[in-house]
Amino acid sequence: MAVLSGTGQARHHYVAGLSVLAAGVLAFAAAVFGLTAGVGAIWSTVTGGGSTNAVAAAPAAATTNVQHVSLVVDPPPLYGVKVDGAVHDAFVPGTFTMKAGTTVVVSVTNYDSMPHTWTAPALGVNAQVTPGSQTSPSHVTFTIHPTKAGTFAWHCATPCDPWSMSHVGYMEGFVTVTA
Repeated sequence: MAVLSGTGQARHHYVAGLSVLAAGVLAFAAAVFGLTAGVGAIWSTVTGGGSTNAVAAAPAAATTNVQHVSLVVDPPPLYGVKVDGAVHDAFVPGTFTMKAGTTVVVSVTNYDSMPHTWTAPALGVNAQVTPGSQTSPSHVTFTIHPTKAGTFAWHCATPCDPWSMSHVGYMEGFVTVTA
């Protein structure tokens, strides 16, 4: 604290140093935000409680009537989604939208060493997701043919992270099918 009791110039350097430190912390936070947001909805999941990470599927070409949806299980950089002080298994995004009457091609990249399923009984889907790893994720593709509009629940039917299996946006979620 000798700096604070010194000359005005010493105080100025102290305050300037604190300002530089604060700017560095903010820059680091912005970099982390940019990395996690780029993975896809992780930041929304972490800050929004996991229930508002809706991401619309990429629009398909008008002539093909096909939509593509990409899901990631336990995406980097955390290899899961951090909440409540722990990292939990998660499909990201946990909630998304597709259009009735289209063919929806879903691609899943699994960084988790455990198998999972993406099960939506009302949509006629029980896709098996093979185990992967942080350095060699597995890739699984399946097709959905939604015929009517509505909101449909999905879940992982393979026992994995008990916390994730009971929280929407992690190992369970919703698909909205629009008309």
